[in-house]
Amino acid sequence: MRAAAALILFPLLLQAVTLEQIDAMPKSYAKDFYIWRFLDQNITPQEADRAFYQVKSVNWKILGRFAKKTKQKGFKEALECYRLKADRLPAETAECTVAALSPYKFTKIDGVRRYKVLEQISDFPESLRWADIMASKEPFFELAKSDTKSFFKVFNNCGSAWRYQHLNHPLPPALIKKLSKERQFAQTIKLIVTDRRLDRLQRSLLGIDAKPLSHQSTFFLAMNALLHGKETLAAHYLGIAYKKAYYRFDKDKSLFWLAQIRPEKEYLQKLAKSFDLNIYTLYAREKTKTPPPRIVTPTFEKREIDYNISDPFAWLRTLHDISGKKQPFLIDYAKRFAAADTEGHYSFVMERASRYKTHYFPMPYESAYEDLPNDRKALLLALARQESRFIPASISTSYALGMMQIMPFLVKALAKERKETPNLDEMFKPKRNIEYAVTHLKYLRRYLTHPLFIAYAYNGGIGFTKRLLTRRGLFKEGRYEPWLSMELVHYDESRRYGKKVLANYIVYKKILKEPISVESVVETLTRPEYTDRFRK
Repeated sequence: MRAAAALILFPLLLQAVTLEQIDAMPKSYAKDFYIWRFLDQNITPQEADRAFYQVKSVNWKILGRFAKKTKQKGFKEALECYRLKADRLPAETAECTVAALSPYKFTKIDGVRRYKVLEQISDFPESLRWADIMASKEPFFELAKSDTKSFFKVFNNCGSAWRYQHLNHPLPPALIKKLSKERQFAQTIKLIVTDRRLDRLQRSLLGIDAKPLSHQSTFFLAMNALLHGKETLAAHYLGIAYKKAYYRFDKDKSLFWLAQIRPEKEYLQKLAKSFDLNIYTLYAREKTKTPPPRIVTPTFEKREIDYNISDPFAWLRTLHDISGKKQPFLIDYAKRFAAADTEGHYSFVMERASRYKTHYFPMPYESAYEDLPNDRKALLLALARQESRFIPASISTSYALGMMQIMPFLVKALAKERKETPNLDEMFKPKRNIEYAVTHLKYLRRYLTHPLFIAYAYNGGIGFTKRLLTRRGLFKEGRYEPWLSMELVHYDESRRYGKKVLANYIVYKKILKEPISVESVVETLTRPEYTDRFRK
């Protein structure tokens, strides 16, 4: 399994990263993570340059550190301009102001300084165009007359408060027709439908043509129709969304809602026969008393294998090895992972071999969480399955680390709480990673008790979840609730993530011999006394 390559990086799991190690790494997000760390060390500008130009995907995290180290002109200045807050605008130069300016920042600039900004950027027509619209007495009507690029720049980036205050007016049909030809309209639709205050904008979307739109946009149109009591229209959009959907999860989501609107039809029975395991199919199988799909929890004896589970590059090699391979190869390949420490790896490969018709719910590294009550154990496993599929060496594009995908800034905060020295390399060790996740979950449980809301907080942060519950008008009593609120979470990743974790949690509860129904878990979401301490 290319063990020699692993030795370059992990002989002792040292905190310091060398340029020679970086040179030897294959280009990847994992390599980017080590470059990001290297750029924070005591290095020369030349070393910083050499490392930076090996980055696979430049982001602001890496760019920020590189700008502090390099002597190349422009990087530091551009970054400083980009990071200027609204109260520092206008900047010293027009170029710096343009780099810093965004529609959201523009909403935070007071009247006098706003006109100074407009005057300063007069030679930058693209920025001036949208800024002029926002500075006008009637921004919505100016925006409706503008070009599509300016429309999306303002509408999709101005912030929810300003959007509600200035743009909550019906979109003219001709404008909708023009906007619907552009991909950015998907974001516009989502922003409108997931903000319950935007009732005028929402009504203007009722009945619009879904043909040029994506599955997600069409599905949001269906949810919008339900918000306004238009069930026949919602069913129409759901039928289209089902046909447009590529992933089974999205098809199942459409079937679920068709079953809610038209219970006399056979939608629920059809949903119960889906091969996918998700919150919708679990619900349908419960209601129709259909046997569960094939679920496997592999258990293997502890034994030594020639594989470093803490090496991100060993895992990248595994992904490369199995890419595009057919079932016989995958089944044979999985055998090398038939050991206690690689039950997650085995499950990952075997699930792919089954074409995701068999669902693997492993429970590796049990000694790290065996003292937890079963309910907390189920949630921990549910999160781990969604975060990394139990791969200890996982690194995300945002540098979340290890099996529980803990961000570097959170590692430092948790280490301080635990009175330990932060060590990012330790996060690739399953036991340490789980210990840190358990500490973080204890904190989240001070405010949240429902697994769905804990999942939202684990993914999007505790502040995001608090705002979701207190400012967005979600998870209150009403028709189709709380299922409808689950579809109206405005952050795409957290919306999907929460439903996935909730399904995992229900399965693990059953594996741990504390079965719980989908309905009983979901029905408490509108009752704060059972879910959170943010609502009264």
